[in-house]
Amino acid sequence: MKSLFLVSLGGIAGTLSRFGLGQIFPTNRQGTLAANLIGVSLASILLVLMERRGITELRLLLLPGFCAGLTTFSAVTAESLEPHKGGALFLVENIFLSLLLVVILLPLARKVIAVRA
Repeated sequence: MKSLFLVSLGGIAGTLSRFGLGQIFPTNRQGTLAANLIGVSLASILLVLMERRGITELRLLLLPGFCAGLTTFSAVTAESLEPHKGGALFLVENIFLSLLLVVILLPLARKVIAVRA
């Protein structure tokens, strides 16, 4: 039950953060892209941090909670179905930039974040 609470709490915070990003960016696509790239970046770094520090409760709150609530695959999918507005390009942009961030940030985080002794 504690795990469910932590994931839910993190999800609420992530969803509210996503809503806030939507208010900042002038178009839905920009907000969606920003949310996904921020979420992927955070998740990459937090994954290494949690792996190396073994903080289970915090992992539940931040990874399947906050980061999952922040990122918006469903919005990417919906935006991708608008071919006259460059939907396929938007999908490729999201996937490419997300993967690029993971490729850059995971190794960097593994170099910077020390294993707890």
